[in-house]
Amino acid sequence: VGESGGMVRLPAGVFEIDEPLVISRSDIFITGAGTATHIKNNNTEGKPALIVENPGVQKNQRSEQLWRVRISNLRITGNEKSGHGIEARWVNEILIDCVTVSYNGGDGIRLDTCYEDPRICQSLITYNAQVGLNCLGCHDIVVSANQFEENRDGVHCINGYNLTMSGNCLDDHLGNGVVIENTYGSVVSANMIEECVGTALVMDRDCYGNTVSANVIAHNGAGVNLIDAHGCSVSANTFTIMKTDAIRIGSASGRIAIGGNSFCN
Repeated sequence: VGESGGMVRLPAGVFEIDEPLVISRSDIFITGAGTATHIKNNNTEGKPALIVENPGVQKNQRSEQLWRVRISNLRITGNEKSGHGIEARWVNEILIDCVTVSYNGGDGIRLDTCYEDPRICQSLITYNAQVGLNCLGCHDIVVSANQFEENRDGVHCINGYNLTMSGNCLDDHLGNGVVIENTYGSVVSANMIEECVGTALVMDRDCYGNTVSANVIAHNGAGVNLIDAHGCSVSANTFTIMKTDAIRIGSASGRIAIGGNSFCN
């Protein structure tokens, strides 16, 4: 693809790969024919299926970071010894939508310092050995209308800002549903988080100014655990069939507002 970018269309079919596919330029749109376009990662050395990165990028040099990459309408699978499904590093305004990412040995989708406006929408992220969606050092994040099923953990937002997570379905995770650490000014609202072996939602490492509201949190090992959170609110959620605490406020947390929640069974 030329330096000005462009569209890459992948037809229907199973594309078996042993080394990662790489997107290394800005303004790229890669799209398939829905789940009929299946990229199957046969690598057994922990390598991702798809890498999005300028290989020459240096930390904090925005002129070398990629911008405006979209991945849409395809399926990516791996195996227990493969790496992440999609790994994006230092990519701004990345959009991943209508993608199925399953059975990878690492994370389903890993966004590493995708600082400006990452968006993950209308995707199916399932059966990955680590985190379904792992956002590290990201800013102004939108996670909306996705389904997460039986990953180790569903979603991580670590060292971030302004997560907007709404309208997602998280079910049957082997660990926790949502883990938020050292993250400010975020909202988790109108999600369904069910049957996680661990905790539905964890806040730790000096989270502050976050809101958890209008979620259904059902049949998890625990509900909301505010380990180290400050100036946060938990309101209008429905907690049902928790095995342990529905809401726990740890001794390191403070200025927490709890109101209008329903606790049953």
